[in-house]
Formats: sequence, structure tokens, C-alpha cells
Amino acid sequence: MPATNPFAEIADRYADHPPRLRRPLVTEAVGRVIPFVDTAGCSVEAYTPTRVAVRLDNRPAVQNHLGGLHAAALALLAETASGLVVALNVPPASAPLLRTMDVSFERYARHAVQAEATLTSEESDRIRSRPIGRIDVDVTLTAPEDDETLVSSALEWAWIPEERLDG
Repeated sequence: MPATNPFAEIADRYADHPPRLRRPLVTEAVGRVIPFVDTAGCSVEAYTPTRVAVRLDNRPAVQNHLGGLHAAALALLAETASGLVVALNVPPASAPLLRTMDVSFERYARHAVQAEATLTSEESDRIRSRPIGRIDVDVTLTAPEDDETLVSSALEWAWIPEERLDG
């Protein structure tokens, strides 16, 4: 059986659903592939090969000592959005791996936060056409109500053939 890309399959499976149904279905499906996304309570708001947005609501399990979103939860959000936009594009026999992550906390995150990661069409095509490579992805985390930047991050992703992970 040929290798498949589970992230691209999720996008294809729910592409024709209306947004109000698509968001929870995609979130649930991604959580089955990456259990920690479900554990953390992330919600996938946008899911295309060139744009992924992931939201995290402020709740006790992800709070810091001041009642805001914990720094690690915010970093998780940046990693999740950028990882998904890369994962949607990797060839079926390849796997994405995070190499580096730079996170700048610009404002205190009191409420819900949404991370948005984007690729250009050219970047998406480049990932799809190569079994191995690297790409830098910038992610901005905002307060959805007022679009204020709370966190900026830059992540370097690699993708390699899955068979190279066996050794």
C-alpha cells in the first residue's frame, strides 16, 4: 500500500463541509493524529495548504500563575500552526520535524489566542516536490477579538523520508 499524508487526507475529507462543521471535524481528526493537540485543547480554525490557524482558549489547565495563558501553551500554539501548514504539504512518504523555534512574547495573553501560519503557493509547491528539505515559517499569535499581536515566532521545519526515522 502506498504511503499517504494523513494531514492532507484530513483537508480533502472535509474540504466541502461548511465552516461551522468543518472546524470541529478537522480539530477532532487532527487530534487523533496528534493526541497532544487534543490534550491541550487546541481548535483548528483554518486548515489549507497555505494557511493554518489554531486557537487556544484560556482555561485553568493552560494558565500561568497570573491566570493568563502559560508561555509553554503559547509556544505549543505556534508549533502546532506552523507544523500543520508544513505537514499538509510534505510528500506522502516524508515526515515534518521541528528544528528550531524562536518565540518573542510581546504582550500578556489574558484571553483566547489564535496562531496563524502561512506559506506562499511557491513554498507549498517546493515542499510538495521534494522528499527532503527545510523551510522557515513565521507565526503570529493574536487576540482574536482585537487582532493585537501577542507573540511573534519563527520556526524552522525540516521534512525527511519517514524511513530515515527508523534508525
